[in-house]
Amino acid sequence: MYRRKSVAVTLVFLSLISHDLIAEQSDDAALIQHRSQHIYNAVFGLPAVASRPVQTREWQVSLEHSNQFMGGVADDERLLIDGETSELVVRHRQRLGACVQLEVTFPFIQHSEGSFDDTIDDWHKVFGLPDAQRDTSPFFSLNYSYESADGVAPDVDRPQSGIGDVQLAIQRSLGCRATSDATAAEPIVRFGVKLPTGSVSELRGSGEFDLFVDYQSPVLTFGNRWKSGAAIGLLYVGDSPRFARQNTIVSYGTLGVQFVLSNRWRLLAQLDLHTPFYNSNLRELGDPAVSMSGGVRFLGPADQSIELTISEDAAIDTTPDIVARLAWTYRLPAGR
Repeated sequence: MYRRKSVAVTLVFLSLISHDLIAEQSDDAALIQHRSQHIYNAVFGLPAVASRPVQTREWQVSLEHSNQFMGGVADDERLLIDGETSELVVRHRQRLGACVQLEVTFPFIQHSEGSFDDTIDDWHKVFGLPDAQRDTSPFFSLNYSYESADGVAPDVDRPQSGIGDVQLAIQRSLGCRATSDATAAEPIVRFGVKLPTGSVSELRGSGEFDLFVDYQSPVLTFGNRWKSGAAIGLLYVGDSPRFARQNTIVSYGTLGVQFVLSNRWRLLAQLDLHTPFYNSNLRELGDPAVSMSGGVRFLGPADQSIELTISEDAAIDTTPDIVARLAWTYRLPAGR
């Protein structure tokens, strides 16, 4: 089921609201907090990029929906990923001091047959994109399965839903003095842990603790409209007996850019990559994963923002065919 497909990064959409520019708030963040990993990678603790420092407290609710169709056979390995997965994520961030903040990430995950197979197939036909012979397989089916000579991973062939693996993280603004607030001018270092709270048999977690550490650059400004940022990190993957041929260390990175359309609107584009989670001859599992994303952020009153982004696999079959993410963020105003 291999395919070749040109990358289509779509810049989209609208929402509602606005706010004055504050260096600490997410309107100045050039990076998108999506994960966009296929199902046998997403069970591990690769985090979304860190948020810029918050003044007091912040809540974010996001919905990320992916359509996945990939797989193949290589030596003793056999993989099929065909279905749709939704991830509803609630994030809470709270300032613990002038330079330090805590983040808790709570995901709810659903695997389903989905409803967008024919739409995506039509999209490929309209733009002349290869579709991995998607139209030769039954639409709206669910089959996540992987096996090798080392064992059979958990598989899903009927709808499942429940909580995923919770993440806890502490981040510190480097160069920040304890007597002053952190600002966008400072880089960030973050330490975190993924807890084994999700079901392994239903592919909502790995059943093990994972640890991560990463570094994010300050927001870099070019003229009055362009901003950019980058992040690099390492993930220590807990050894799960249910997933064979794991790599213990996975490195990851992000590069993003933001264009200021107006006081309220931002355009976003981003490149995400990570090294393989598996020592595998299948490119879906054994090649570095690369995705490209684009979208819009709309700033609103009462310290709110809404963003919509879409991502695709820049390295073929290493991430889902397409992922749409909608996020609403509310931060408590300073002094409350």
